[in-house]
Amino acid sequence: MSTLPKRSELPKEQTWNLEALFPSEAEWQKALEEAARSVEEVKPFAGRLVESAQVLLEALQTYETRMLQAMKVFQYASLQLSTEGTNPTFTRMVGEARAVVAQLAAAGAYLEPEILRIPPETLERFLQAEPALAAYRHYFEALQSRQPHVRSGEVEAVLAAASDPLGAHTATAYAATNADMQFRPVERQGQTLPVSHSTIGELLVHPSPEVRKAAWESYADGHLAFKNTLSHTLQGSIKSFAFQARTRGYSSSLEMALKGGGRTCGDNIPRAVYDNLLATFQANLPTWHRFWRIRKKALGGQLHTYDVPIYDAPAPLVPSPKITFWEAAETICRGMEPLGREYVEPMRRGLFEERWVDWGQNQGKRAGAFSSGLKGTFPYIFMSWSDDLFSMSTLAHELGHSMHSYFTRKTQPIVYARYSLFIAEVASNFNQALVRARLLREAQTPEYKLAVLEEAFANFHRYLFVMPTLARFEQELYSRIEKGGALTAPYLMERLAELFAEGYGGEVELDKERLGAGWMHFSHLYSPFYVYQYATGIAAANALAQDVLEQGEPAARRYLDFLKAGDSVYPLEALRIAGIDMHSPEPVERGFGVLKSMVDELEKLVG
Repeated sequence: MSTLPKRSELPKEQTWNLEALFPSEAEWQKALEEAARSVEEVKPFAGRLVESAQVLLEALQTYETRMLQAMKVFQYASLQLSTEGTNPTFTRMVGEARAVVAQLAAAGAYLEPEILRIPPETLERFLQAEPALAAYRHYFEALQSRQPHVRSGEVEAVLAAASDPLGAHTATAYAATNADMQFRPVERQGQTLPVSHSTIGELLVHPSPEVRKAAWESYADGHLAFKNTLSHTLQGSIKSFAFQARTRGYSSSLEMALKGGGRTCGDNIPRAVYDNLLATFQANLPTWHRFWRIRKKALGGQLHTYDVPIYDAPAPLVPSPKITFWEAAETICRGMEPLGREYVEPMRRGLFEERWVDWGQNQGKRAGAFSSGLKGTFPYIFMSWSDDLFSMSTLAHELGHSMHSYFTRKTQPIVYARYSLFIAEVASNFNQALVRARLLREAQTPEYKLAVLEEAFANFHRYLFVMPTLARFEQELYSRIEKGGALTAPYLMERLAELFAEGYGGEVELDKERLGAGWMHFSHLYSPFYVYQYATGIAAANALAQDVLEQGEPAARRYLDFLKAGDSVYPLEALRIAGIDMHSPEPVERGFGVLKSMVDELEKLVG
């Protein structure tokens, strides 16, 4: 194929069912206008929350329902833009929806400062008097714990209104990366292979080293053309978060991120969890050095940077078996059977009937994969499909997110119908671990077993090697900004290349400039201190998968209860429901134990 199809040319079954959100853009426009008018519905409660339990309840419910409606308007526009990044209509729609959400947030900014001014004995009386308000008890307790960082109603209104312009750095980076960035195609044997965000994953595991190298260089060079623009947008994003942390009185951006200062119910993650992860990762780098050494030998004594791209899977030692989307969907459903019908049946409906997944490749489709949705919507999945185990792994991963969302939103009221990023990556990696375990049990040949292990290594490479390395990188960036320093493209590239070189242990021949450009591939860095949670997530996920496979129904029931908890408890408490204690390094060590066992198996298979 020399060119990708236009969005309008994709078969319907390869696209998600956004008609379930809004049947048409005209209906969306009507909802946008309604959301804008709803801003006035939130304001009349200001200054009145102490009057009665009924007034407090009505204020909270009005704000929640109106914000949920506005977020659905934003979601529809955002999902459309993700599939057609060059479409100016969708760009306009996202901007209009974002502005309304910011206006609504500003209008309701008085809520938390006023709640904190309600005398504790009065608030307790309200909770006793109004059963519907009692559901907010955890929210009120979490809010109380954040009291030192909640500002006056006026300041909160300014911070809420500023969320739109402060988010411009992310929007600019998105536009530069997904709309303006161009990549030269790969020419091979008279065939032109297009390089794009949606095709790069498939090209990087191509059987031909020449194709992999050319695709990797094209993709890196496309980003390098924007290195100065993107260094400024990343710096602006970090400065924005650091500004908010200072304004709220946190000692650092990291403290605000760990406490979950920007979330309704907070996170309350101890600093030790973050430090344990980075320390355990560095202590286990010799395992990664051994892994690279084995791969280097298996590939004939040479391992290049393009063989281990930090944003995708390492070059495969064996080709992946071909598997269609529908075959993969069926395989995943079988792999998740240990969780029972309660889990598998809604997932099967989403895959085969309700069109949760947008998986076709088309012009203008952005990079990556994600799960997105709100209470009352489908838990949509975005990805670009290639007929291989790596795509199946991605689908299983995103289905983990979507099923987590499905159970949380089905079980919890609006106030608790979200969950922390800290536990999000547990559910996604859990699915991969459970499906992988079944594939390994059913493997009929060494070649197939090696192919499954290759998928596993791709997963561990991303989440237990790349993400902790990015976490070390990110921590240094925030520290540099908070000390008054600046971020330049040369500094970013040099420092990232140094950190990855340490992880490679001298086993990989480096193209330092293109390797150093890797920070531009990760939109995750625009979500402060997100990346470390991938590593804690994969560690906890593999521990939980082992428990379910060994203990059966009791462990499965605990896991489903974890999925249903949402924000009704803090994330570490949710993990305790499932049977994992992240206060100690033990779960991360268990994760590296799984990696070590797979490296042992790899060495046996390749000799």
